[in-house]
Amino acid sequence: CYRCKQNMKEGDPAVYAERAGYDKLWHPSCFTCCTCSELLVDMIYFWKNGNLFCGRHYCDSERPRCAGCDELIFSNEYTLAEGQNWHLKHFCCFDCDCVLAGITYITVNDKPVCKSCYMKNHAVV
Repeated sequence: CYRCKQNMKEGDPAVYAERAGYDKLWHPSCFTCCTCSELLVDMIYFWKNGNLFCGRHYCDSERPRCAGCDELIFSNEYTLAEGQNWHLKHFCCFDCDCVLAGITYITVNDKPVCKSCYMKNHAVV
């Protein structure tokens, strides 16, 4: 088995993945996504750099995912903030929903807030 390195027993079912090459076989329970361990026997799988991926994690390896909407970001313009990727329009003030990409913001209770909302709603008077 390509994953667990145990011998395949004669007569036991085995999974062959054409994209991986003719020299690789898996036990059905070992044919899983390398990221989330989801079983891929009856699913579409992806083969990249010697690893099996489910559709979600293969796409994550190709494009960033927006922390706001959980969709892939296909645009070349996006923002990286708070250690995550965001569509420009999805990185917004938690209080007023104004777009924060490219402007100064303050984090309050792990949520981004624009300067004016911070002054109005959170600053000590």
